[in-house]
Amino acid sequence: MAILRLKEIMNHKGISRDDLANKVEVSPTTISNISSEKNLPTIQLLLKIAEALDVDVRELFVPTKGTAITQQEVDESKELIRKGLKILDGEK
Repeated sequence: MAILRLKEIMNHKGISRDDLANKVEVSPTTISNISSEKNLPTIQLLLKIAEALDVDVRELFVPTKGTAITQQEVDESKELIRKGLKILDGEK
């Protein structure tokens, strides 16, 4: 079962594997491995990919429920991610 929608979003946005790799500072092979789900990205790389593609990080995942995402849920997710990154960086 697919977890990420990376190929779909890249196609929709018209962004090549090489372009995305350059934007997020990884090799095209890394993007290829992530899009084919041979490897999964770190949280930091996932956030970079979402930013480079101009999408909310949750849009990169295949939905598990049939409900739409609200702006409040997007904002809450972004805040949780920010807090998690601060913890990873040793901040409180």
